[in-house]
Amino acid sequence: MAYTFHHVHLRCEDLEGAIEYYEKMFDGKVTDTVDVRGLKIVRMDVGGQRIFLSPKLADMDVEDTSGNNRWGVYQLAFTVEDLDAAVAELQEKGAELQDLKPNGLMMAFFKGPDNVQIELIEM
Repeated sequence: MAYTFHHVHLRCEDLEGAIEYYEKMFDGKVTDTVDVRGLKIVRMDVGGQRIFLSPKLADMDVEDTSGNNRWGVYQLAFTVEDLDAAVAELQEKGAELQDLKPNGLMMAFFKGPDNVQIELIEM
C-alpha cells in the first residue's frame, strides 16, 4: 500500500484571521470552502500543500492559545532558499519572529495563528 500526503487540518479560534495570515505571509490561496456536517472548512494551497482551516464548534473543548505545549499540530515548516531574505520579508509583512538561527542552525521560528509555530529552514 502506498500512502501520499493529503492535508493538514487546523482548528482556528479566528478563522478569517487565520485565512488572512496564510494569504498575506505565504501567498496562500483559498481553493474552496465546503460544509461538512455543519462545519465550515476552508481549503487552502500554502506552499504547494493543502491546509484545511475550520472554526471550533460551540461544544468543542479546544486548548486556548496560551503558548503551552499541547497535543496535535504545533508547527508548520517551510523550506526557503535564503533564510535572511525570507525572515526580512515576513517581518515586513508583520510576522512575529520568535527565534532566529538557534545554535547557529539555518532556521527561524515565527508565531502563527492559533499558537501554531511557523518554522523556516534554509535548504
